Amino acid sequence: MRKEYRIYLETNGIGYSAMEKLRQKVDVVSMDLKLPSATGLQAFWSEHGKFLAAARGTLLFAKAVVTADTTDDDVLTAARLLADCGDQAPLIIQPASGRFAPAPESLFRFQNMALAVIADVRVIPQVHRMLNVP
Repeated sequence: MRKEYRIYLETNGIGYSAMEKLRQKVDVVSMDLKLPSATGLQAFWSEHGKFLAAARGTLLFAKAVVTADTTDDDVLTAARLLADCGDQAPLIIQPASGRFAPAPESLFRFQNMALAVIADVRVIPQVHRMLNVP
């Protein structure tokens, strides 16, 4: 029965112990990378690295919301984490909107910096924000 459908997991990319248990049960993982300069939260680099290791073998991509406060160092760290996982996971850079939006030239800089580390980096807006979906 499992072959009739695929399981897609949308996650904050921090719950690595849960991912270890779920790895054999999911097909696609959409992982959020929480950039400290964008979120104002603590850095979760260690948790993200462990999560990527736990998700190895799934079809995975990572998303990172960037703001006007996002630093080059955070974008590079995110790209290096993905490179270290060895699964060629793409990085999706998602610009925040409204008063938190980054300058357009920042988006190109972030993408080019990340492309120097990993092969697949895309800039895609947060469509749910554009559609006013919470």
